[in-house]
Amino acid sequence: MAPIWPFKKKQEVLEVDEEPPPTISYKKGEDPNARPATTTVDASAYKDALALFGGGSSNVEAASDQSVNYDGVAEPAGNSTVAKESQPVKEESFTWVHHTDGYHYKKNADGSFEPTPHSKNADGSYVPYA
Repeated sequence: MAPIWPFKKKQEVLEVDEEPPPTISYKKGEDPNARPATTTVDASAYKDALALFGGGSSNVEAASDQSVNYDGVAEPAGNSTVAKESQPVKEESFTWVHHTDGYHYKKNADGSFEPTPHSKNADGSYVPYA
């Protein structure tokens, strides 16, 4: 008995009968990007997504200005203590930087940062985050 041939015969390639895409014609001197956009706005889908991700409310409100809550880079604290004549005045060699995570970090004079985050009190003093 002859062995079974493991390869199949070539089959005909089936072609799908579909319309070719519409041709795009350009004119000399015409900007191809100046064509009008054909997008549709679905306001109901937008409001549904807003209700889903916006806490259940479908009201659209303008964003508030968050820059009023940002301290920015704090000025280096000056020497508020009166130095005695016998002790030399030690100048602080760092500045406070307010990071976007809400904490303040010490930036040394050489540009490096200390890894300990600090919270700013109402009186302007800084307390290490515990």
